[in-house]
Amino acid sequence: MKYKKTLAGAVFLMFLGGCSKEKGASRATTEEPLIKGVEVVAVRPESVADTFESVGTVKARQSAALSSKIIGTIVGVSVREGDHVKRGQTLIEIDSRDLAAELRGAQAAVEEANSAIKAGESAVSAARGQRELAAATFKRYESLVAKGSVTPQEFDEVSAKYRVANAELERAEENQRAAGARKKQTQAKVAYAQTLFEYSRITAPFDGVVTAKNAEVGMLASPGVALMTVEQSGLYRLEAQVGESLLAHVTLGMAVPVAVDAVDAALTGKVGEIVPAADPQSRTFTIKIDLPTHPRLRSGLYGKASFSRGQKQTLLLPVPAVLERGQLTGVFVAGHDGRAEFRLVKTGKRYGERFEILSGLSAGERVVVKGAERIAEGSRVALSAAK
Repeated sequence: MKYKKTLAGAVFLMFLGGCSKEKGASRATTEEPLIKGVEVVAVRPESVADTFESVGTVKARQSAALSSKIIGTIVGVSVREGDHVKRGQTLIEIDSRDLAAELRGAQAAVEEANSAIKAGESAVSAARGQRELAAATFKRYESLVAKGSVTPQEFDEVSAKYRVANAELERAEENQRAAGARKKQTQAKVAYAQTLFEYSRITAPFDGVVTAKNAEVGMLASPGVALMTVEQSGLYRLEAQVGESLLAHVTLGMAVPVAVDAVDAALTGKVGEIVPAADPQSRTFTIKIDLPTHPRLRSGLYGKASFSRGQKQTLLLPVPAVLERGQLTGVFVAGHDGRAEFRLVKTGKRYGERFEILSGLSAGERVVVKGAERIAEGSRVALSAAK
């Protein structure tokens, strides 16, 4: 009996202890601490620049892929990738022994033609002298035969010599003209052989830098096969793609901010060319933006151009107010009951130290901009306006 009374008492004490804990928890809940030092800002629509970005690739304004115009074995390559070259500098040499022999043969033919011309001039001069003598004799005998001082036979012989002299002069002049024609032909052959011989030396078309070299000594050079690429030094442009719906916002000569990751500087380019035909696959137009000179610019770099579309109204928040929760982006919104609510938002562009808010917030709502790291969903906060 005594044991039963003791057990009943213990159960009663446990019941009282449980009730005491429930009351303590209830007091803890009703007495949730107020988090102070939290600053909020009421979001309002603001006017900002309405821009769109276009990505592209940095390229040299002038680039040349050099190839041979003749077939021949490469016997010399004087530069490597990265070398700076001057206009007219020899870059590649091709075996030119056959071409040199053809050139010497053509030059010899010109000398032979010159000799033939000189001989023809002498022949013409001699034939002209004979003709003049025959003409004078003919005139003298012509007057004598009228007086009967010479016989008709003698006059016929003089007439025949005069005709022969005329024929000899015509033949000499024809030979001289033929020699002149042969000289022109041989001179043309010399010019052609000289041109082919010069093709054996591939030179730089302008001052620039070698960006690609496919030529090696011993290779067979063929027309149309690129052996080397040379780009003009210092002058680059960004070739970006712009959709057809945005092309109306791009004009020739307009200044365009350009960002190149490899260049730690703000660049401002100028639209130098708008390709009038669209790419049939992507429906985009190529915009060529001339870039200012910068020592770190190189072909192939990735760049972004920013084009203006005027002004627009949007919501902006300071960067510290936007929180990352894993794959989610959100902000703490202070409700009218003084409690914080974590709201998912979609951000847009960044304007300096503020993010554009595309969705998730409405104008007039109060967003925590300072102290967000100390609060959680449903926390009671003491609000103060952000300074």
